[in-house]
Amino acid sequence: MLRRLLVPSAVALLAAALGAAGWLLADAWWGAAAGVAAGLVVGSAGAWVVARARGDRRALRDGAQAARLTGLRFVAHLPPPTGGDLRRRRAEESHRMLRAALGLPGPTASGPERTVVVTSSAPGEGKTTTAAGLARALARSGRPVVAVEADLRRPALGRALGLDPARSPATGLATAIVDAVPVVDLLVEVEPGLRLLPAGDLPPSAPELLSGPDVVRVLSELAALGVTIVVDTAPLLPVADTRELLAGHAVGHVVLVVRSGAVRRAEARVAAALLPEGVDAVIALAGRGSTPRAYDRYLRDSSSAPRR
Repeated sequence: MLRRLLVPSAVALLAAALGAAGWLLADAWWGAAAGVAAGLVVGSAGAWVVARARGDRRALRDGAQAARLTGLRFVAHLPPPTGGDLRRRRAEESHRMLRAALGLPGPTASGPERTVVVTSSAPGEGKTTTAAGLARALARSGRPVVAVEADLRRPALGRALGLDPARSPATGLATAIVDAVPVVDLLVEVEPGLRLLPAGDLPPSAPELLSGPDVVRVLSELAALGVTIVVDTAPLLPVADTRELLAGHAVGHVVLVVRSGAVRRAEARVAAALLPEGVDAVIALAGRGSTPRAYDRYLRDSSSAPRR
């Protein structure tokens, strides 16, 4: 903390010293006063600029800060699902909260409102885990769901849903786009109510593939099945894939996943600015965070409470 204050304070003190020197050298009192005032203004402005730049390089702390920086609605804190039964239940409950916050329409609705794109600002923030958890939460609420592995550079949604990577099919989303294979023939059953459209063979150029008109056809085929679609995409900042997908096709909802203690504030702000207007974009915080003990006690007690 002390180190973060040293540079802004030094700038302000230097400016004040310059103003004081102007005071001593000035011939009139008003000149001296003007010198001091100018020095303080310049010093304060310099201190603010330095502090802002340092702040942008610091990592996000919590959901409230993420919402403030991005202007997006904060909807859920998503702890990792590993580390014991209690943590698993906490993660499952957080994905139910995300499901409720999105307010998705029922199976009888049509249009892009039943499509959710899950992305992040940078790699390793938990977007794929979030997409898998949301897809499961939706399916277990009675909605038929298709999870789409649309990160065509590092597909990992199938693994997050528990499928063996060694048995991952060679056909999938890329096949449906390039070869016009009916999408229903490419779906893989994960559990009752939840199917996966895997990535399949990875294309040489993912942005061009995801920006083409055939993606509209694939999404329309999925929508015609009467399912809710959860799309796991590439991170926004390193590559253009997700921006191409969002720019060319109507989607109802976007979940921007940011990891506490890892993503920089500036990265989260820029990623949010890249999202298209008119889409219902929300932000979810992934990673380990401090949870009140009362929450864990409530989950633990409710799991053992007698059913009535």
